[in-house]
Amino acid sequence: MPYRLAPLFALVLAGPALAQNADQILTVNGHSITVSDDGEGTDTLTVDDKVVHTDGDIFLDSPEKVGGETVISGVSGPGGNACNAAPFVLVLPQGGPARLDGPVETCNGLTLEVRPEALIWTGEATPSLPGEVWSWTPEHGFVAGKPESFASTATLDWDALPTLAEKHPVEALKIKPVEQELKSALGASWPQFADRISELGSGGLVDGNYLGEACLKFTCDEDYAGLYLDAAKRKVFAFWHVGDAKAPMVYPDDLSLWPEPALAALKAHTGG
Repeated sequence: MPYRLAPLFALVLAGPALAQNADQILTVNGHSITVSDDGEGTDTLTVDDKVVHTDGDIFLDSPEKVGGETVISGVSGPGGNACNAAPFVLVLPQGGPARLDGPVETCNGLTLEVRPEALIWTGEATPSLPGEVWSWTPEHGFVAGKPESFASTATLDWDALPTLAEKHPVEALKIKPVEQELKSALGASWPQFADRISELGSGGLVDGNYLGEACLKFTCDEDYAGLYLDAAKRKVFAFWHVGDAKAPMVYPDDLSLWPEPALAALKAHTGG
C-alpha cells in the first residue's frame, strides 16, 4: 500500500516509512525528498529543493532497484472519491539529477507489481470496462499495455456461490453460467446493466443465496442495478434503472416468480 514518508526519517534503500504527518523528509542515493502538506488540501513533492509535483494527496512507496535504477513509485490524486490516485515514478540516480515520470492519466484503481526489470500496474477488469495495464522501465518510462477484458471463469459454476460472502456483484458475474444467462437474456440491455452493476456497490449471502447491488457513483439514485442468485433453483434475478426512466427494468419480467429477498431489494428502490 502507498504511504506518506515518515517525518525526519533518513532512508537509504531500507525498510518502509510508516507515518502520515505533514512535513516528511527522506534521503535516497544522496537525493533529499520532501512531501509537505499545506493544510489546505494540497501536497507538494520536492526533490533536491525543487518542486516536482503538486496534488491533493501524494503517497510514496519504498525505494526499489528496477532495471539497475533506484526508484520510488507513488500515487497522487485530488483526494475524495471522484477518482483513484494515479501512479508515478521518481528516478533517483546516484550522482545524477532526479526525474519524475507520470502520473499517468487514469481514474481507475491499479495494483502495483515490482519486477526486477519493470514496474507493472494492473486494474481489475469489470463487465463494463477492461482492466488497464501500465508498465514502467528506465528506458521507456510509462507504456500503456493491452487492456485485459473481463471474462467469467470457466471453472466457476453455481457451486461457487458460497464463496460470494461479502463480495461485490462483479465477483458473482465471474460465475460462468450467471454471466452467460444475463448476456443472453438482456441482449442489447446488457451494457446498461453491466455499467451499473460494476460500479460502487456491495453484496453478500442471504440464507445461502447471493444478493448484490451497485450504482454509478455520481447518479446513484437514478442509475443502479441489483443481482440475486437463487442457489437451490439456480436461477438469476436482476434489475437495473437508467437515468430518468419511469421504472426499473427487470429479469425475468414476471415478478411473481421472484423470491422475496430479491423482490424486497427491488421495492426498496421503487417504494412499491
